[in-house]
Amino acid sequence: MRKSAWGAILTVATSAMVFGGFSAFAASPHANTPVTVSVSATNGIQVGTGFAGFSYEKDQVGADVFNASDTNLVNLFKLLGPNIIRIGGNEVDRVNWNANGAGGSATQIAPSDVTKLAGFLRATGWKVIYGIDLKINTAANAASEAQFAAQALGSSLVAFEIGNEPDFYDTQAQYEASFNSYVSAIKAKVPAATFDGPGQGKGQSWVNTFGAHEKNNSLSILTSHIYVDSAANANIAEMLASNNPGGALQTAEATMNTGRANNGLPQWRMSETNSFFNGGTTGVSDVEAASLWSLDYLSGVAAHNGAGLNFHGGSTSKYTPIVFSGITPTSVQGVYFGQLLWVLGGTGAYHSATVAGGSSVTAWGIGKNVFVNNKSTSAITATITLASSATTASEYVLTAPSLTSKAVTVAGSGVTVAGAFHPAPQSVTVSGTRVVITVPADSAALVVAK
Repeated sequence: MRKSAWGAILTVATSAMVFGGFSAFAASPHANTPVTVSVSATNGIQVGTGFAGFSYEKDQVGADVFNASDTNLVNLFKLLGPNIIRIGGNEVDRVNWNANGAGGSATQIAPSDVTKLAGFLRATGWKVIYGIDLKINTAANAASEAQFAAQALGSSLVAFEIGNEPDFYDTQAQYEASFNSYVSAIKAKVPAATFDGPGQGKGQSWVNTFGAHEKNNSLSILTSHIYVDSAANANIAEMLASNNPGGALQTAEATMNTGRANNGLPQWRMSETNSFFNGGTTGVSDVEAASLWSLDYLSGVAAHNGAGLNFHGGSTSKYTPIVFSGITPTSVQGVYFGQLLWVLGGTGAYHSATVAGGSSVTAWGIGKNVFVNNKSTSAITATITLASSATTASEYVLTAPSLTSKAVTVAGSGVTVAGAFHPAPQSVTVSGTRVVITVPADSAALVVAK
């Protein structure tokens, strides 16, 4: 999780003025705004099951957050799974490996902690990007941890991550020297190990050259971290505008895609991200606005050929998708609902879409399914041209009483702390490639076409 003001990425809100999270312009009392959505038949990147994942601090492993006996947390993960969790954050460089440790301490990682994490991953069906301390560690100790982790995690292990946001304490040359020594030591113990990086926190300036230098050194995922801005500056308008063309997130996504393509790397990923660093802000990062923001963010990563992203969370943050009291989950909020609607859209090729007739409306497709994200203050009637013909269709609406409400539902259902979710999607008429749906103001819809 970002702690320094250096991580701020400032954007200028280009949408309507917002006061206290509400638009300065009242919702129209008239008929729904007509909108047309045309989904491209051209296939983009394949969206997989690991696209909309989580990121957590490393100390949460020893603190016993990820325990297969916590059936509530297991169920909340399974509702979004299978997927990918990234273990790292600032705490990865403060919490070191003790091969002889007793376990159960947030201040170190011991074998029994990793064994519990492995059990949790098996119970949920998730995989892990596993962070290893760089700042107060040695290559030999890192190799010891990696060897145990690889054995315990088995097929659940996606890649190792060396350190967290090293541009806060190293030059690129210093980091690459350390990265190379750690990779060498780890691969001596785990020959099949792969790695992500560089995971910068202050931008993407290292990405292209890091990819060039490390692409033949078991680098499998090019990564970056990004937040919209500091929590001290949090507001809904800036959050939503960050996904616009030319906004902070799309600019970063384009840079990541260029770095991947230039170096022939298999994938890139935002391995730590959320709305506003330093934990987010109540009324912005934890409400309906964050649900809609996260959907556009996921779409932007897919449009730029990304393999996914990991929304940071945990007990002390306002933006956390799953809310905790200590290590006990208590509810879900904001971003979780955006992830949920995304996951309900399934896997398949990403399809761009054009929108005409409405402001603050975005749309895209995954496989035969279509998302329409209505961030305007008026309900819309969207006439959709699908990428291919269908015979039946149903609509899942993600909605809440207002942008600042936490009372979010998907197809009429909330999500309980036990992971219970009972959506009731509505059937909609489809004629060949034509579907017409209604999307309330400040809401999103998923059309599942068959």
